[in-house]
Amino acid sequence: MEKKATGYATHLSQSELPVFFLQLGENTSLFFGHILKQAALSHGHNNVYVLTDTNFEAYSKYNCIDVSGYTNGVKEFDKVYQHHSNNPYFFEKACFDRWFIINDIVKELGISYFVHADCDVLILQDLIPVFRKFIKEQYDGTMMFFELGENSVTSGHTSFWSAKLINDFCEFVLAKYADAPAFDKMLKDTLAGKFLDNKNVSDMILLDVFRTEAKPNTLNLLSLETEGISFDFNANVPFNGCRYYFECTPGTRIKKMTRRKDGLYGKVQGEPLYSRFYTMHFQGYLTKTLIPLHTDAQSAAEGLSDYLSAKSHNLVRRAKLYKNKVRDRVKNLIKK
Repeated sequence: MEKKATGYATHLSQSELPVFFLQLGENTSLFFGHILKQAALSHGHNNVYVLTDTNFEAYSKYNCIDVSGYTNGVKEFDKVYQHHSNNPYFFEKACFDRWFIINDIVKELGISYFVHADCDVLILQDLIPVFRKFIKEQYDGTMMFFELGENSVTSGHTSFWSAKLINDFCEFVLAKYADAPAFDKMLKDTLAGKFLDNKNVSDMILLDVFRTEAKPNTLNLLSLETEGISFDFNANVPFNGCRYYFECTPGTRIKKMTRRKDGLYGKVQGEPLYSRFYTMHFQGYLTKTLIPLHTDAQSAAEGLSDYLSAKSHNLVRRAKLYKNKVRDRVKNLIKK
């Protein structure tokens, strides 16, 4: 393949299970460097790919693909997209666009299976053994989902995909937006709080509708918890979407991890049971600062640096939140 910016994709067609991190725009997620480094340690350096449109030098240590040439699907989606979200247009649209970009890459390069991970997902274990034992030749991919009565939530922040599954999802999204009655029904369901009170029409709501309506052949990744394999839905909550509630730290209130030689383990509340975590999802302004505390430091000096970096960033962000809170209270008092 021709060189794209600073990276080659020479290993991509040879990789059994590449992991794609997509980073659009210049505003890089905090500690994204730690995310990439840990993914390379856990899953193999040649299996980690950064899909981006800028800051190529920052990712020169990794396989890097310039996504600017993969816009066919995005252009088709531009024709039908409607913005129904309180989030900024660029943010919400980019979340949709990533699937069309990846679909174009998969088609051009002939990729059979891949893993998609958000830029705040820490990959703690090699994912290939999980893929071979539970997914390959059994499912077209995976999702994370759980249901509460008639309501449900589905996420793809850590997900395995076949070429068929990603293409089917993109075609489903295009068809849903192009079908006015079908889209209006989905919008009505969204505003009514069907998707656990998420009232912004997002790619994850479309993924949930795709799962329930198209019924793709997918494995619920959260169900592997019964095999002692935990893929974190959200580090901020004790319930992981399947069976277990995990202990959380009293200070940061995220899942409490115990480090062993073979990885990080979470303890189930009220039981002498531990589950090994294959990923952790650091969602949220404060939670992202804790990423370095959960990486595999390669030396004592690196471990100390990670600890100090995490603690300092966490304190700074806590101070900003407190300052904003005080400012808002003063404004409200003035208004009265």
